[in-house]
Amino acid sequence: MSPAEEPLAAHTVMNTADVDEAQHVVSEVYVRHELDSLGGRPLDARLNSIASERLTLGYLVYGAHAALDLPPLEHCYHVNLTLSGRTEVTRRRGKERAVTEGGRSGAVLIPTEDSTVQWTPEATQFAMKFPRAPLEEHLGGLLGHPIHDALDFDVSMDLTAGPGAALMGAVRFLQTEMDRPGGIAAAPLARAQLETYVMTALLHGVRHQYTNELVAPRTEDRPALVRQTQDYIDAHAGEPFSIPQLARRMGVSTRTLQVTFARHVGMTPSEYVRDVRLARAHADLLAANPADSSVTELAAAWGFLHQGRFSEQYRAKYGRLPSQTLRS
Repeated sequence: MSPAEEPLAAHTVMNTADVDEAQHVVSEVYVRHELDSLGGRPLDARLNSIASERLTLGYLVYGAHAALDLPPLEHCYHVNLTLSGRTEVTRRRGKERAVTEGGRSGAVLIPTEDSTVQWTPEATQFAMKFPRAPLEEHLGGLLGHPIHDALDFDVSMDLTAGPGAALMGAVRFLQTEMDRPGGIAAAPLARAQLETYVMTALLHGVRHQYTNELVAPRTEDRPALVRQTQDYIDAHAGEPFSIPQLARRMGVSTRTLQVTFARHVGMTPSEYVRDVRLARAHADLLAANPADSSVTELAAAWGFLHQGRFSEQYRAKYGRLPSQTLRS
């Protein structure tokens, strides 16, 4: 395949034979790692990629025997869908192993564990990065309750049938649309919807600790008190109110509200309010012009008056400082 025929050919960010340059560029686009060329053929590394706040999609080639050593990813998940050749992947210091083959299988690297990936010279992959916060929030929305722990995806997935094939199909469709003149690259809302579908396909395509709950028939198990409280918070997040005031509005005691909410949502009403306001502040930071907006004023609009605490909570949820989101 010539470079002009490669997926995402209009979005080239790297074409190099230098190991240090390849390590630097791929670390900048994805996550930090150590790269070694294992001899024989010289490196012929190429990367084409696109990125949004939901995911990074890249077409990656090393063109030689290459080995990557990665520490725990911390703030993201990394998904490799092997298109040709083969790779060998380990996680948890070699306790989990998988071999991926072109068009047949892929692998997942997770935030909490170190990993290694070895490439054959013929290997090409769709290499994808999913930041933790958007993916875990999306799963929480599908399940109806927040996700508090990192997803422990299986190390590999079958791309030839079932949910794994659906994942490959979703990624292929996103890549094709990004390459097509006049495609969804020029329609931000359509692109966001398609990227969200890719996230859903990943959550269904690779097993994790929430898979059984995700695929189980859903029933409405939230009591009316919880639904009404969430609806009120979502509609009035920009207004000042206390939890006792919220309880009085719902016609229950503060303790009843707290206990019922924690049992069915997995967090207190105060934590839910904070998460909603953080999400609104995050959206405003993404949309704002740094030339005429500041983190302080955007945070204050959602009730965050202590900037140090806001930055700490924001970084814990989104993996970066609010000032970095504003500048991006």
